[in-house]
Amino acid sequence: MYIWRKRATQEWIRRQNEDLQGRFGGALAIIERPGKTRTLVEVSCERRKQARQLQDEFGGAFEKLRDDWLQQLAEKTRPKPLRIGSRLIVNRGPFPKSRGTRPIVIPAEAAFGTGEHATTAMCLRMLERVTRKRVNGWTMLDAGTGSGILALTGSCFGASHVLAVDNDPLACSIAQRNARANRVRNIDFRTGDILKGKHPGKFDIITANLYSEILIEALPIWSGQLAADGYLVLSGVLRSQEPALVIALRRNGFVVQEFRRRGKWIALLANRPTAQRAVPTRKKS
Repeated sequence: MYIWRKRATQEWIRRQNEDLQGRFGGALAIIERPGKTRTLVEVSCERRKQARQLQDEFGGAFEKLRDDWLQQLAEKTRPKPLRIGSRLIVNRGPFPKSRGTRPIVIPAEAAFGTGEHATTAMCLRMLERVTRKRVNGWTMLDAGTGSGILALTGSCFGASHVLAVDNDPLACSIAQRNARANRVRNIDFRTGDILKGKHPGKFDIITANLYSEILIEALPIWSGQLAADGYLVLSGVLRSQEPALVIALRRNGFVVQEFRRRGKWIALLANRPTAQRAVPTRKKS
């Protein structure tokens, strides 16, 4: 296998695009990078002769790929395990166990959350920190559970019972399968609308990685469901939406204890002003 490459201007690509698409179809790749004036054009070729003809016709250069190039590419692009404090590692597939660290495997499926997105990673780290000194046996509501990653994490961090709700039956099915694969049995997965479903009892921790509009609408409900010394772990919120969410939290009797910011996203930890175990405020950009 050979790869021919050329860095070209947009004008050159405009002139040659139809011809290249017609000749090479799926073997053609056009890669644009922000801030770069030239675009990378690549064509994969089965034979050296074809790559040489492209070089003679359009310039550029070509190289022969190693026999194990596909395996190398897979290893290079495979996401690294996500370490959450010293207690948890999240990965897409099996990996060597680390002493004292609980592994969770979340396969990449249907974009329901593997821990790689900034909002999920921030929620995971907040959940780890807020449960670090909490005595095992607490309860948790995971609103909009998706792949179930936050619910699974809560179980690993000491929750005795987790209620995980999502309005998508496929998400719930995948989350249940992830729970079985990780041998977690204390999560109750339910399909339903978090704004309409009735979930009696109090929860020590409520997690939600959802659109800010849904979070704001759900706050009055969660105000009655959160235990007196409980915490909200919220994300899925853009920086521009932060002020509206903070106002809504205050209106419903919550105080923000911690912000985390990554790129355009934020996550926050909130509790009641009377909570006895307040987490020191820490802002991260």
